[in-house]
Amino acid sequence: MTSSISSVWITTADCFQKLPQEILEQIQMLLPARGVANVRLASRSFAGLPLTQSFWASRFACHQERGYCFEARRLLYSGAHALRSRNWKTVYEETAVTSDSSNELKNRKRIWSYLKNIADLVLDQPLSSEGMAKELELWPKEPVTAWRPVGGDFSVRSNGNSPYQMKCRVIYEQTISITSSIRSIGVSFRELSDKKYVSGLRFILTNKEQLRLGYILPSKEKRIELDSECFSLSGFIAAVGPRGIMALRVVTGQGEISNWVGSSEGLPQTARLCTKTAIHSLKDMIKGFKMVSLAVPTDLQPLFPDDTSGEHLPLRTTGLWYPEIPPSSYHLHDDVFAGRNISLHDYRPLVHVMFGGRRGSLLKYLTRISVTVSNAAIVGIDFFYTDDSPVEHLQACPSTASGDDSVKIPFIIDGPGGERLTSLQSDGDFLRASAGYGSYRIKITSLKITTNTKPKPFIFQPSAIPALKLPAGGFPPRKSKKPEIIPGTTLTGMYFMYDSQFAMSSIGPISEDLTEGNLLRDSSIEEEIQARILQSKPQTGPC
Repeated sequence: MTSSISSVWITTADCFQKLPQEILEQIQMLLPARGVANVRLASRSFAGLPLTQSFWASRFACHQERGYCFEARRLLYSGAHALRSRNWKTVYEETAVTSDSSNELKNRKRIWSYLKNIADLVLDQPLSSEGMAKELELWPKEPVTAWRPVGGDFSVRSNGNSPYQMKCRVIYEQTISITSSIRSIGVSFRELSDKKYVSGLRFILTNKEQLRLGYILPSKEKRIELDSECFSLSGFIAAVGPRGIMALRVVTGQGEISNWVGSSEGLPQTARLCTKTAIHSLKDMIKGFKMVSLAVPTDLQPLFPDDTSGEHLPLRTTGLWYPEIPPSSYHLHDDVFAGRNISLHDYRPLVHVMFGGRRGSLLKYLTRISVTVSNAAIVGIDFFYTDDSPVEHLQACPSTASGDDSVKIPFIIDGPGGERLTSLQSDGDFLRASAGYGSYRIKITSLKITTNTKPKPFIFQPSAIPALKLPAGGFPPRKSKKPEIIPGTTLTGMYFMYDSQFAMSSIGPISEDLTEGNLLRDSSIEEEIQARILQSKPQTGPC
């Protein structure tokens, strides 16, 4: 290790050189393996420090890399003499999990990785629930219309009503009032199964008042970085998983948008919590240690114009989108999207798949569409391209409703010859699964597509035999209105509402204007938010 240290004299003082060796050894024992390697490269004081038996024994502490061998340091298993005489470096090397390790050791490490976060939660100081109202209920309750929420999946997993069948449940609710301008915002996080969840928000106001929403953990708090010394709150962009809120971006009344705090990668995102005027009250819902829902009042005008014909409209700014919120150049035809009737309180991410590529660049390579069917429902769509295409294959939602995806319906399309999709229309059955959140399910029973060269539409229909009676709790099948692709645009993509039971529901088309005169750069959701805020009345308050 020391051979990699440069021999060139560095004039910058090593802040550790004044510490005695005993203190340096204690610091080294508290660091994880990666931290030890880094500090030995960065500091000469640590580079020459021996790795003693005490150091190797410290690797078996519960928070270190060999924590899964917890009995190694316990008198109950070995005795005092055995612990003192043990070669800890050898034990460390022998307990490393590699491809040749036993299944028992691999399984032990895997289980420990899940349990250590729970152990930290149990051993930590009790979290304060001051200002929170207990709302523990056995059944999912009906949503409150006074709040516009963003949250996890509160639906019951099966026909039962047990709270243990829910991915999210509410134990506490809390509401705060923001009475003056804000100087800073801190976001606290809790980790479970290697995933970090938002646990609370702390607002420091210009009048020196501190507002706490949820559980505040000073040692695990990240401060929102903003240029403004004081600001009003205009909302949040949120990244949400099925078990709670995992990342946030703050939007201020001055049009500033912070970077992500938390991990947003691979998660659905939404701008639903952005408003046209300053937010003076917020509500959250807490499950145990994490925030499972965050809401703004519905009497505040949304930053983007809403549509009274559906709670979920406009989809682009109210929906929970994966992998990201689509740009404004994507025409979503959301007025005929069946999922617009699903409540905003339900966790139903919208997934967009641009099978046409960037500005339709892949349309000339498209050769085949394959629909996956399971239990008389469409649960997946695959797009295939020519061998010289930049992309060989795109998949829209692999089947999660069934492990058997062998039933596939193909459709040949001559993309290289100029054949293009001109319409995409899905029909489905509305089913009521249970009361409360997630009560309505949409099962796609057919998908009709048309092209510019084939005279008749092609229908993907899993079951051509009509059902003689409706399933329990069912509703008559609904036919969606045929989407009229906006003149001058080309169908380049599709989106669907993800459903935990049927995988896909409510398919909709995406079209774009591909004319040469419309090659302007797509504006991002951040640019649109800033433009709309700056166009409205300034929301600056006294600092």
